[in-house]
Amino acid sequence: MSLMNKQKLKSIFPFTIASLVCISILFLVNLATKDKININKEQAALAMITDVLQVKYNNNLYQDKIDIDVPDYINKSNKLTVYRARLNNQPVAVSLIPVITKAYNGGLSLVIGISYDGKLTGMKILEHNETKGFGDQAHQDNSTWLQNFNGYSLETPKQNWTIKKDQGAFDQLSGATITSRSIITILYKTLEYYTKNRDKFYL
Repeated sequence: MSLMNKQKLKSIFPFTIASLVCISILFLVNLATKDKININKEQAALAMITDVLQVKYNNNLYQDKIDIDVPDYINKSNKLTVYRARLNNQPVAVSLIPVITKAYNGGLSLVIGISYDGKLTGMKILEHNETKGFGDQAHQDNSTWLQNFNGYSLETPKQNWTIKKDQGAFDQLSGATITSRSIITILYKTLEYYTKNRDKFYL
């Protein structure tokens, strides 16, 4: 190897090492950030799981959970995680995650709470792709619209489970008719499935 080539290699070597170090640092930072983002998402989801229950319970909610098979209209993966709330070993409610429906701009994911006797105890949106200022008004951070469904059950006739514009019982979100209809429909269908298969949720 010529003296010139050796000098070139010597001059390139520090830059190569520096580049490898930078790449390694970026990889580690990305990995750490990704893990932190996933942890934050998990913690936010767990907080919502308890928030939608609105009942008294004294079991360990996060240990008392199961995955069950559900129709694809509740979740395209046909799987749903069920957190069971119990009071003195008696079932009082479930928190279902994620219930997925199609809104105006794509998929909309919810966590839904249902009491043992089949009443909605609460619901929150986990993820959505709705337009800011329109469909995203359904989100709990932007309005109290989702609270309108607390306490409802199948005792309300099916024809009333839609917006008032369609002769139903519920107000719609301004500028978000499709999203409003979609959420109301999935709430009804989830309640209906729960009521018909309640024992499955508490096995």
